[in-house]
Amino acid sequence: MVRLFCIFAPFVIPVAAGASEPAQRATPVGNPGTWVTSDDYPMEAMRQEIEGSTSFRLDINRDGIPTNCTTTSSSGSALLDDTACAKVMERARFNPAKDAGGRLVGDVYSTRVNWRLPDTDGVVSLPPLPMHVVTTFYIETDGSVSDCETLMNGKPAPVEGHCAQQILGRRYPIQKDAAGNPIRQKMRTSLRYEKIDADD
Repeated sequence: MVRLFCIFAPFVIPVAAGASEPAQRATPVGNPGTWVTSDDYPMEAMRQEIEGSTSFRLDINRDGIPTNCTTTSSSGSALLDDTACAKVMERARFNPAKDAGGRLVGDVYSTRVNWRLPDTDGVVSLPPLPMHVVTTFYIETDGSVSDCETLMNGKPAPVEGHCAQQILGRRYPIQKDAAGNPIRQKMRTSLRYEKIDADD
């Protein structure tokens, strides 16, 4: 079975040269990790054992629907690049961006898909040990999420895919203060990999 690691990393990109960014950026509806799955790995690429990473930019209209996909960094395979864009154009939907006046506007969203074939020996790799992964983010007063950051052993993660796949684009229960008023709440998740003695 093919394992496809889809790492979706949003980058801040201007809407157009000289234009101001939307006051509220477009955010994915649902989990971006479902946009491209292992079932989408092209059979010809599997047969030729082609792997790679496709980075691309989506143009999003004011309804939150992608209107164009541009490859910004090729995997080295046109087949993989074209498949990534085709599937994301078909499946990706966004909460529309808004300008300072609350009007719906277009936006852009950049991300990437890492195409990886399965390990031939079936052995699952571990990160360098010990490894402590800490992710922080804010739940906004409307339940949306912002300012997600992942640290690995105290240093910024080399890729931002964890935030994109696990945090961004989701909605959480609105947090409230003692008086019942919605508040902006900082949250943290923690995952630790370490060797332990058998008796621990």
